[in-house]
Amino acid sequence: MRPVLIATLCACASAPPKPGPSDPLAELNRCARAAYAEARERALANSGPVLIVGPDRITLLHAGTRRELELRPARYQDLKAMAHVALGLHALQFQATPDPARVAELRALAEKALESVGRDLTPAQVERQRQIVRLTLGPDRSAGWERAVAPLLLENALDAARAEIADLDAAMAAVHRLLGPEELERLHVIVVGAHMAREGEIAMQYFQQLLGEREGLRLVFAEGLWDEPSELQLLATHLLDASLGEGFFGDARRLHRDLLADAAAQVLAEKNRGHNTH
Repeated sequence: MRPVLIATLCACASAPPKPGPSDPLAELNRCARAAYAEARERALANSGPVLIVGPDRITLLHAGTRRELELRPARYQDLKAMAHVALGLHALQFQATPDPARVAELRALAEKALESVGRDLTPAQVERQRQIVRLTLGPDRSAGWERAVAPLLLENALDAARAEIADLDAAMAAVHRLLGPEELERLHVIVVGAHMAREGEIAMQYFQQLLGEREGLRLVFAEGLWDEPSELQLLATHLLDASLGEGFFGDARRLHRDLLADAAAQVLAEKNRGHNTH
């Protein structure tokens, strides 16, 4: 009797659970979202040339081919790295007493880096890097060293912006040689970047001016998306949502913000008026 009971229990344990009653709303949502996913694939397939910009290269995807162009030259990288000396010290001091060994390590690395920056920077730029290191990590560093070094960091930022925009100009000259006028009109640009740099991001400003339009249609910012499939899926979402917005509301950008945005503003305004009447 015992072996039969054990065999019965094992069979029950391994048997697949009986399907519960289907949820018609969940099934409807699944069906609609599957159609949306398929439409998104078609949107990407028919999007025309796509340019993915950043963080370190520009990739042109067109007619089943890809071409990669370097972005952010050595001068840009050198200026950025030397500015990070100040970032590193401030981070060590943030809500803590900095470890002297960590500060010494930062100083030693900064001094070593100064020996190599002369290869790509002008003499004036090299001297600026020396001043940044001296004001940040020198023995006479003042209590307000951040404000003293800030103008030098902004000069680095200006030179870095010039270098990157020159690189973007060179890359776009190559793109113009590869694409005809009709293909350029269909070009979509994905700029990849981090959350904190989103506002005023350099490549976004560049392509807003080049394309003559703001983010949302031919220009997309892929915030924190560092793999190509995710970046392309975001572009496809923008393309499909633009069609939905135009079709339902006569506004291609309507679904580039929360569909409930206007309703929420109305409800909160009504709520506020209700509070004011009491």
